[in-house]
Amino acid sequence: MLANCEFTLALLVHLSLEFAKSSATIGQISRAKALATKLGRETVSLAREICGGNGILLQNHVMKQFVDMEAIYTYEGTYDINMLVSGRELTGGLSAIR
Repeated sequence: MLANCEFTLALLVHLSLEFAKSSATIGQISRAKALATKLGRETVSLAREICGGNGILLQNHVMKQFVDMEAIYTYEGTYDINMLVSGRELTGGLSAIR
């Protein structure tokens, strides 16, 4: 779980620096959003699994994070949509959606 958090943080810091230099592309941003939300969902899923029955108790806050992560996953655009945007850049503009 910690590796997911550290990797996501490193990716987003790197991309933020590239964005500040105006060298980040929309495809890179889409890939980062997709990966960050995918790893976030995986991380809260692991936390819920590790805690077992205690993971659903309110005082442990795991289930709240689980629900919040689902909202972030949807808000940021689903993994699939971000991958389509990324794929369009990688294929030179060939769009999978019309």
